[in-house]
Amino acid sequence: MIRAKEAKDWAREHLRGNCSSLYTPFSGRDGDDIDYDALRQVVQYCLVDLDQDGLWLTGGIAEFWSLTTEELKEVVRVAIEEARRVKPAALVQVMSCTDTAKQCVELTLHAQELGADIC
Repeated sequence: MIRAKEAKDWAREHLRGNCSSLYTPFSGRDGDDIDYDALRQVVQYCLVDLDQDGLWLTGGIAEFWSLTTEELKEVVRVAIEEARRVKPAALVQVMSCTDTAKQCVELTLHAQELGADIC
């Protein structure tokens, strides 16, 4: 269990710099497929080309409300994998709250297992 003081100390040390909130790139005939190659390119662009300090995944502009649980998990997996490949120390934040407590817990644990820094 982490206490409030420990969380505040961690935040003071790690929450610095500029982070981008990523959108979910769609493709396909009807525009409802996720373009994972484009997602990797967006991660690279933000962390390498723009030299930003971190990413915010599956937040408000990422159309999280239109994705299934499995799609949310895959977006997070791909983005974290790419972030750790191109900039291992990048701060990765995942918005894991949804309209059900069970799904929120499932998405939070998944992000934690993948190495997200904040949920």
